Amino acid sequence: MLKFSQCAAFGGIMAMYETDIGVRIGALVKEARKKLSISQLDLASGICSQPMVSSIERGDYIPNAVLFMQLCGRLNISLDDSFLKEELKMGSRNLSRQIFTFCKKHRYAEMIEFMDQPAVIDDLSSDEDYQIYYYYYGCGVYQLSQDAISAKQYLKMATMYSSHATNKVPQSEIEMLIVNALGVVEAKLGNMKTAYQYFDLAQNAAPIIQSNRENANVVGYQYGYALFLDERYQDALKVLIQSFNRVMEIESYFMLPEYALLIMSCYEHLGNDAETNKYKAKFEVFKDLN
Repeated sequence: MLKFSQCAAFGGIMAMYETDIGVRIGALVKEARKKLSISQLDLASGICSQPMVSSIERGDYIPNAVLFMQLCGRLNISLDDSFLKEELKMGSRNLSRQIFTFCKKHRYAEMIEFMDQPAVIDDLSSDEDYQIYYYYYGCGVYQLSQDAISAKQYLKMATMYSSHATNKVPQSEIEMLIVNALGVVEAKLGNMKTAYQYFDLAQNAAPIIQSNRENANVVGYQYGYALFLDERYQDALKVLIQSFNRVMEIESYFMLPEYALLIMSCYEHLGNDAETNKYKAKFEVFKDLN
């Protein structure tokens, strides 16, 4: 059992930890709001009060999961702005590695500029090379500008190099990632029926296509996030928990914090305090892991 002095010390550490979290969240919200040139009042509208936004930005108040995700949605903050964990190889090793490096560092403008070079395009030879090229390009455009229409055009070009119709279960990792990305952009455009069709295809492929590849971790998360935004919390939980367990089974940490936070948010909406606290604890464990 902890002595009183140990308890007091632990309490002090926790207070410092919460202060640090509050400051980091506040800086994130403030920076994103200023980037969009919107006021605190505009950000708060329909979500919370303006004074609460002010308190969050100062680091004085830590928002709960639901409030945080609502603010992220309005600010176009992705809870995970990576769309790949492992490199997709195309063309020569050097060019492929350079594109992936830009991607991992979120330097999307430089990535696109690099991919526009004739030398990169001339380096492509197989259908899979072109699939990967247009997948990178479409995702890069989306991450850079949130331009779902342009991203959809590039992703559709990627599907042209598939050996089968796009309404079939993907036959390779890159095909799975392409249809999943199409689900994301269709959801962004409000075409939810089409989005769910794409997500279902990717979800059905994930267990059988290189199931230990960490790139597949994004599939269940993005499907679940779309369901969450559609307020289909039970359906979201079914997808998210299954995918969360898969990530655990392959001993991966990629996107575990995002899964835990989103599952926690679903349970919070459903009023299940026990499961909310369970996944809150998981989030606390995973959030600082790489």
